[in-house]
Amino acid sequence: MQDHATSHVLTLREVASWQFPVLVHGMENDRPTIVAAIPSLQRGAVWKPQQVELLWDSVLRGFPIGSLVVSSLLETQQSRSGQHGAGWATEQLTHHLLDGQQRCNAIALGFFDPFADTDSDPDSTLWLDLAPEPHFSLNSSRAFLLRLCTRAHPWGYGTQDELEKLSAHQVREALRDDYQWPLQPHEDAYQRPRPKDTWPHKAGVPVPLAWLLQCAALPKDGSLWVALRARLEQVFSVDALHARHWARKAYDLLQQPESEILHDLAQALRATQRVRMVALNVAPEALARSTRQERRMEDPSPVQEQRIANVEHLFQRLNAGGTELRGDELLYSMVKAYWPGIESTIDEISRKPPATQVALLGTRVALSDTGPGKPRGALSVSQLRTIAHPAHGLNATQHSQEQQRIEHMFALKGATHTNGTEIARILQVVDGWLLYDARHNPLGLPPVLRSLLADKCSEVFFFLMLVARESLGQPIVPRQEKAVRRRLLGLATAIHWFGLDAPACVRRLWELGSADHWLKPQAFDGVLGQLKDLGESRSGIVNLRSPMGLAKIIEKPNAQTLKDWEWWHTLIAAPAGDDQDEQDKRHARYWPMLEKLAYSEPLLMYAQRAWMARRFGDYDPHTSGFWDEHNRPWDFDHILPQNYFTKKRGADYMRVCQQWGYTIGNLHILRFEENRSRQDQTAEDSIADEHLELAWLREGSRDLRPAFSLSHDDVRGGNDARRDNVLGFVCAARTRLLRLYEDWYTQLEIESML
Repeated sequence: MQDHATSHVLTLREVASWQFPVLVHGMENDRPTIVAAIPSLQRGAVWKPQQVELLWDSVLRGFPIGSLVVSSLLETQQSRSGQHGAGWATEQLTHHLLDGQQRCNAIALGFFDPFADTDSDPDSTLWLDLAPEPHFSLNSSRAFLLRLCTRAHPWGYGTQDELEKLSAHQVREALRDDYQWPLQPHEDAYQRPRPKDTWPHKAGVPVPLAWLLQCAALPKDGSLWVALRARLEQVFSVDALHARHWARKAYDLLQQPESEILHDLAQALRATQRVRMVALNVAPEALARSTRQERRMEDPSPVQEQRIANVEHLFQRLNAGGTELRGDELLYSMVKAYWPGIESTIDEISRKPPATQVALLGTRVALSDTGPGKPRGALSVSQLRTIAHPAHGLNATQHSQEQQRIEHMFALKGATHTNGTEIARILQVVDGWLLYDARHNPLGLPPVLRSLLADKCSEVFFFLMLVARESLGQPIVPRQEKAVRRRLLGLATAIHWFGLDAPACVRRLWELGSADHWLKPQAFDGVLGQLKDLGESRSGIVNLRSPMGLAKIIEKPNAQTLKDWEWWHTLIAAPAGDDQDEQDKRHARYWPMLEKLAYSEPLLMYAQRAWMARRFGDYDPHTSGFWDEHNRPWDFDHILPQNYFTKKRGADYMRVCQQWGYTIGNLHILRFEENRSRQDQTAEDSIADEHLELAWLREGSRDLRPAFSLSHDDVRGGNDARRDNVLGFVCAARTRLLRLYEDWYTQLEIESML
């Protein structure tokens, strides 16, 4: 569609209809002025929940919310809908949205009725509190209390401007009292309620915003509140749970004479019908005009490539004033700009690490040669641009070949694979090595640790992807497959969890051998030992110790040393009388490892991998439906509750309990809703017998729960019996810490790699 208009004036309903076409019913010609979609180069949803709530507060107060920027459809870009709705068919689209995606998502969510379609399973629902006054925070700048429920936080958030998560106690209240959700399910598999099953816990009388907007759009002679009461009555007949809670409270409120608050709210809701947004249109010639850099090229680029370059520049400048796009996210947007089909290919992969890393690392794998030689390093925007414009520059043939390799990796421009796309096959191999499976890979990682590896230690994941690609053409000898898998897993986790310079470690791995080298078990002999010393006094990983060697370093305290025991002063600065050189040597040898080990939540998650698989299944924060401020469905619970060793005046043993209480020796993984609901409950009272093994609270035939069940008086001290109880706790936490480490060290054959 050729569009020469400089701007378009749109209602909020029209903007929302880009994601929910059903909203056009009642519009003139049953069609909005324009129908815009998101081009491939745009980032995903990046707004935080409070930004959604505050935008609608601004709308209801009559504040301006800015303009949008659109262009006629870009031939070089694929189109996708927004965050919440499926949108229109491709042939019905008229424009691409270049700026304003996050505001459009927030507007669309306000018009989304979660109860209109019984089969829908929305990621988020938006509510408005009809009786907000008791729930406003003291420092809130809001006039209207919008409340967002997400898949990660189906019970909603706090009410201050900078939203905070509800406490575990509040979540438990919501689950028990509001939603009647089982806190102790009989089955092991964990499931939290869906957003359409819940409503905001911290709200007086919440009602879906979409219902209010629907009622406000009725003819002026109809009463908004009469229409809403009729809608609420329908809820009673089909949903008893909702009837007993938010719907009943709303209905009862509307039975009373209209208050000043409701009067003002009704006016604000009706005023939203008059709100208009301006969509500024970028002229086609502005996008088709070549840039100065392109005109300097000997071989001018085709018009389509010029348009990509101009969109890229426009996109970066438009986003400079919004949520900043930087690093990998910027590179990902550029990859999508130059190779639009990549996003669709990645979306079709069911189980995957973060999409950003799949795209960037997959592109590097495609550009890396097999066999000896240095793999492709991290790519810059200028390098991507050069590859995407193979007609330009002195190395046109090389860049054209590189472009073809990327297209092959992600099955672009008609490239096909009989066994799935190459990127999907590579990731499948890596997942086979890394992911936990009770039957086929009991030593594997929970999905969340796989994704953390890809996101936080991408060079190691890149290494695994290259080795996996090599294995597709050169399969591992079947009898050696388990050994290779175990050692690859041990190598990757050692660098990720105990690494000091992961990129330098991976560079050393490539010096030791190409991808095919790492398909044999013997290749791993002594490899971690070589990563300790990278030359020039640099270490790639900490000085890993055997469990026995570690036990010698972390000596047990005794009755005489207990009160003054501290990680630093006891293990590094002691024994008294050592000169500074000796202390410095001990620090260099021991401290980097002790510091990483003591608080290594990934190590704890690995040790409890079977427990996590039973209770949390395939949970991965990088799956769809989780906002930027998502939370995990578990908590790291202090076995000896935290309040036993904090804020204890005059407590003889508070310091030593703190030293061990914050380590993974005193942590276990518990469902978020269960944690901290224990209050002062001891381990003996709150941890079931059948969970001892999975929580690592059994040592042989010994039950460790009593050792973790101190009293408040024990921490205060005062006699030998209380001292001995605290000593028992410290020894039990030390034992558990060493066992967690030993499980990883032994199972993944770390000794052979040292």
